[in-house]
Amino acid sequence: MQQKIKCAYAEFPDAYCSAAVATSGRSIFIQRLQECAMSPASDTEIKALSELAPAGFYIGLRVRFVAPETEVNHLPVPLMSRYVARGMALKDPLLQWAFMNCGKSRWSALPAEDPVGVMAEYGQHGLAYGCVISILSLSDGYVRTVGIFGRADREHTDQEMLGIEKLLLGMHRRRTAPRLTTSQIEALRLLADGHRYKRIAHILGITESAVKARFKSAVSQTGARTPVQALQIAMNAGLLSQGVLSSTGR
Repeated sequence: MQQKIKCAYAEFPDAYCSAAVATSGRSIFIQRLQECAMSPASDTEIKALSELAPAGFYIGLRVRFVAPETEVNHLPVPLMSRYVARGMALKDPLLQWAFMNCGKSRWSALPAEDPVGVMAEYGQHGLAYGCVISILSLSDGYVRTVGIFGRADREHTDQEMLGIEKLLLGMHRRRTAPRLTTSQIEALRLLADGHRYKRIAHILGITESAVKARFKSAVSQTGARTPVQALQIAMNAGLLSQGVLSSTGR
């Protein structure tokens, strides 16, 4: 039976969080914690979040089925190395709460169940206190943004949590699906099929330099750093299955 919890955000009065939606993608999701493909946050936002969560923070922005469109990972590298090596994602109380709820909570207010000691691992790497925030919108399907924010010295105040929530909500709203041309999508589809640049050029009847130019423009349009990251963003946005992708030319 699904557990439904009313979303805390007034702008989403008809949005619900379902426990059944939460579990399927966490293992793949956490494997990408260290693969920060691009930053949807400005330098000002990063600075503000670093001041509010000086021990580290992680944001998974606009999660759809299994993965976020992009991530901002400022958690300690030693923590993430042990976290991934020990496969702690499925038992992480913070991720469990974030995928099953909307709103915000201090870590200390979460249920005490932690069978593999995830919270102790956070504490050993300087994140003794913190808050978790989850935003869910239904305007373009189930789209969720989650954030984990840590401190070493004390609990977050209510005002600090509101400040983090406001920054996160702004980032959640700001991200929109990239606009790609038909030619860019053609190249990305072939890349998704595992073809190398030379083969893609042969299939499309263009030069290898032209293929590289398409990927370069797709990277620029999506804000990614590599064609593979641009492909992931396009897939998460559902662009590879669309027929007409942009009003711009090839």
